[in-house]
Amino acid sequence: MASRRKDDGPVSRTQFRTERVVHDNNSWYFLTREGTVEGPFDSRRDAVEHLEIYVRIAESNMLPHDTTLALAP
Repeated sequence: MASRRKDDGPVSRTQFRTERVVHDNNSWYFLTREGTVEGPFDSRRDAVEHLEIYVRIAESNMLPHDTTLALAP
C-alpha cells in the first residue's frame, strides 16, 4: 500500500508568484503578465484578492486584447 503525504490534496489552479504583489508609498499593488500595475489597495490582502479575481478573468479569456483592465478597490 502506497503511503499518502498530507499535502497530496487538490491543488488550486490559481497560482502566482508572490513578487507580483508589491508595496510602495504606503499602498499595495499587483503586477500583471500584461505589463500593467493594478492598484492602489489599502492592504496586501486586498491586493491579493484582486489579483486572484484578475487571474480568473484572464483564464476565462475575458480580458480585452487592446486595452488593460483596471480593478478599482
